[in-house]
Amino acid sequence: MNVPFEGFRFGVETVPKQFFSELLPAIDDLDELRAALFGIFLLNQFSGDSRYIVLKDFLELPSAIEAFGGAGAERRLKKALAKAVERKIFLRVRYNEDDLYFLNSPKGRAALKRLGDGEWVPDSFLHIAEAVNVDRPNIFTLYEENIGPLTPLIADRLKDAEARYRPDWIAAAIDQAVVNNARSWRYIETILANWKENGRNG
Repeated sequence: MNVPFEGFRFGVETVPKQFFSELLPAIDDLDELRAALFGIFLLNQFSGDSRYIVLKDFLELPSAIEAFGGAGAERRLKKALAKAVERKIFLRVRYNEDDLYFLNSPKGRAALKRLGDGEWVPDSFLHIAEAVNVDRPNIFTLYEENIGPLTPLIADRLKDAEARYRPDWIAAAIDQAVVNNARSWRYIETILANWKENGRNG
């Protein structure tokens, strides 16, 4: 039985504007559309300039399994991803035993080139740590909801932090700032720098 939608819990997430102007009018296959949107969502869960996703990332999302038909989800998803690659929404490369999917963006194309040139090796631990948390907001939303308004300067610092620290560390540092009633980016950054230098327990 479908549960009525009660509204979004968080603010707007990031989907490239070109998706709506150039891709959405052209996509006529519902599974391809689902694969594209789930893929963009998954890529937003990782940080850094060399983000990629693998099939297992999709299959760890209960909502994706349901969207692609339950028991037959993997077969339908592979077919949908192949269409998304053919349309050049994603760039696919075979690495070891996995297909890696990059967003066809400047950073995605650069990461793929670095991989091909031997200048970068995918993090072997990136996709084995734990299942993606569907309800985890991005760090911009976390900051706005817990610390304060997102100014251009703070947004730049958050982007830099996203490249240097794990997303769960940033979320935990924001939580600690709230608990200690020290709601400033400087305090959060101090916590993160300390964890990076000395290690984080828990």
